[in-house]
Amino acid sequence: MDILTRLIAGTGSYQTKQRTNTPAERLGSCKSICNALTHTWRSGSVEREDEAALSYTVKLLQRLEGILHDESRRAAPHSCLRYVASSQTYIIITKLAVSSANADIIKSSAQLFHILINGEAEGLLDSKLFTRSLLDLVCFATIGGRIIVEERLETDLVELLFEIATKIRLDPDILPAWFYPDREATRGRNAADDSRRSQFPLFHVLVQYVHHDGPVGDFARTALLYLTETASRFKPLETWMIESDLAPQMASGLGALYSRLSRQSTPVSGQAAAPPIVSLSDRSETLASLTEAPQVFQQDIKAFFTYLAFWQDTLNHCKSPEVSDTLLDHFQVLFVQQLLYPSLLESSDVEGGSTAAVITHLSRILLALDHDQLVDRILRYLLASPSMPRGPTERSHRRQRMSVSRRKSIDHLRALSEVADTPSPNLFNLLDLMVMSLRSRHSETVNACLKLLSVIIENHHYHVLTSLFKLEPTNTSPGQRGVERLNSSLLRLFDCAAAIAKNPEMDDSYQAALLDVQILLEQHSCLRMNQADVDRTDERDMSIAQECKLFEALLTLLRSFFANDTVTNLYLTEAVMALAACEHMNLQGWLLHPGTETHSEDCSTTNITFIVGELIEQVRQWRSQFTEWDELIFRRRLELSEDDPLTSPQNSRTLTRQTKETEPSLRSASPSASKSQSPPATPRGRKITTRDFGSIDSALSKSGTHRSSLTERPLGHSPLRQSVPSQFEEGEESAPQPASLVPPPSIPLLKTQVALLNFRAPEEASESLPVHAGRKQTSSPAGDKRPVFLDATGNSGTATPSGPDDSSSNHRNHVSLSHILTNAIILQEFILEIAAVVQLRATFFGEVEFNTKVSD
Repeated sequence: MDILTRLIAGTGSYQTKQRTNTPAERLGSCKSICNALTHTWRSGSVEREDEAALSYTVKLLQRLEGILHDESRRAAPHSCLRYVASSQTYIIITKLAVSSANADIIKSSAQLFHILINGEAEGLLDSKLFTRSLLDLVCFATIGGRIIVEERLETDLVELLFEIATKIRLDPDILPAWFYPDREATRGRNAADDSRRSQFPLFHVLVQYVHHDGPVGDFARTALLYLTETASRFKPLETWMIESDLAPQMASGLGALYSRLSRQSTPVSGQAAAPPIVSLSDRSETLASLTEAPQVFQQDIKAFFTYLAFWQDTLNHCKSPEVSDTLLDHFQVLFVQQLLYPSLLESSDVEGGSTAAVITHLSRILLALDHDQLVDRILRYLLASPSMPRGPTERSHRRQRMSVSRRKSIDHLRALSEVADTPSPNLFNLLDLMVMSLRSRHSETVNACLKLLSVIIENHHYHVLTSLFKLEPTNTSPGQRGVERLNSSLLRLFDCAAAIAKNPEMDDSYQAALLDVQILLEQHSCLRMNQADVDRTDERDMSIAQECKLFEALLTLLRSFFANDTVTNLYLTEAVMALAACEHMNLQGWLLHPGTETHSEDCSTTNITFIVGELIEQVRQWRSQFTEWDELIFRRRLELSEDDPLTSPQNSRTLTRQTKETEPSLRSASPSASKSQSPPATPRGRKITTRDFGSIDSALSKSGTHRSSLTERPLGHSPLRQSVPSQFEEGEESAPQPASLVPPPSIPLLKTQVALLNFRAPEEASESLPVHAGRKQTSSPAGDKRPVFLDATGNSGTATPSGPDDSSSNHRNHVSLSHILTNAIILQEFILEIAAVVQLRATFFGEVEFNTKVSD
């Protein structure tokens, strides 16, 4: 009977406890728990690491957390939350967590602070006691070094600071509880640094995690962005940020992550199969630029560019010009001057050297950056161009009085840069490195340099209008050309394209080139220039000078087009097209024949279309020697388009962008890939930013640029429709043949070695760039125009294929017929792109007078 009575009594008491969950009951439970926590702390049992006391404390904290969490889901008033805040129980909670050093107690304490921060108890976030309790808990468990917590708990603790930064951003009035600019300096060796850290400990803890990966780094970086944004509204905080270690910490952190990047080219072994445009050519084993970096290198790359993105976000959120300039100064001195430039200078262009890798890193950095002043600091220093236009932020406050803190920061950086024994770009700059790299005997170095040149011209050319290429005035202004002369230039280009091989789809290829070039023109970086900078550096009547070393190196590569790697030719033609799309560059002289006949002979060796004509003469000789040339070209096009959509001749510009994750797309994607993306794309894969596209033969739609002056008028008679059909009138292949009707060529025929007598190997770059950086670069004369012959034993077109024992010394002046066929297709598409950019510039930039009468 006693047992039954006790069972009934216990059941009844349990039901009563469940029914009486009123606000008063919850408050009573809360008070009893707080008193129990205080008693536990005063007893000192947790300090003695008593297991029973530690377990009892964890249960108390979990019960308190449950009560507060349950109350937060109910309607006001929140009496338990107000009691915990008013009784300052959070002080006891922090002391228990710190004294016990128990992970479970720290975890429960973090959850309670999370509820308190978001509970919006009146006066809680303004309390310096709450501030100290929270920071003591976070500092002890994170940067204190006495305990190692798991990653999830560390993330929860940093998230608490992120929530505080969010509250400060929304209500800057609570900042005095977290920021103490008047706190006296401590004595000691590092008194100044310790004083600044004690003045704003919240900021100090967040800076320690700014370079971390994962959620903990995201919370820290975002919190710092919010605090940086608040600095413009609180003058003491702005002054403190200028004098704090924010800028040195950010710059040194970026440099540390950059130092972890690989300095070697990625090996091809173990990577995915090369695209057909590489596998169907010679020397595919050296094309490491298309391979994907190993996983360990990908992690380092991701960490570096995540931190670089944080730099951009910080400058974009910072509303204080002096804080921004302080960050930029440290970026230039500690990262660009002391790390980035020496890595370029000390690179070695040898087998397995670092030149290709560091140039690739620089191109990726410039491709990822869209903050004008960061790009300006990099390029202005690397190119030794102090006279370049200043950034908008520096102009906006140039005449304002500089604060004492800002002056101290400048003096400190100036002293640091003078003490550091670093070389100066005045002796050897990025332009010198690019010229030497383009003349390298290693294809990886050449490809990396061409990629860097394309990135600078396409994305940041307005920073370096007069620094990369030496310019000279032209004799013909852009507006003096008429429609007749335009059509004459286009006819010559189409004749060159048709001379390579019979292509029934050339009209479609040209239409695709028009759309692709239109996007290139509309998205070119030169269109983002301010009008004042345009007036100050107007190069519309300027052309590239004959003695320009960088352009001379490009022409040397163009002359050896059929001996180059296919990837090198893709990068080369991409760089030329990016330069041709620049609005502030006249095409006369360097791309097209000059306007006057007196200078045509002098400029012939430094003119791209003239060199293209020499290449066409080589093709004509091969067509006469190989009777099945047209069938071979047609079959090669089918092979490129059937094996991989990316290798279609119309998409040849996309072939060097196979690794999207490790190498962001510099140009275009494949048609198949563009279909899966939401934005529309051109037939060559370039993303379309404007909505309307019209036919170039009927009417051009208006572009979205600030130079939009496109009128709906035709460009006269289409030169393509006049010249191309005549090429097929006497031929038997007026229509494309199915793949099954074109017999595959024999393997020995494709391996036939053709000797290139007009090929001149590029000068070997020095193995150690700084040692020979100042040597004089000799110019490359025009190629030998002797007929190209076959390295054969007798019959033309049936030369014995080269075996595996051929020496590498003869590898550069002998290429296979298969290699020539692939490069011939690239050349044909390149000529169509030149024609497209000439035709579109006539309308986009008003370079043709349309009132000129067109003769019939």
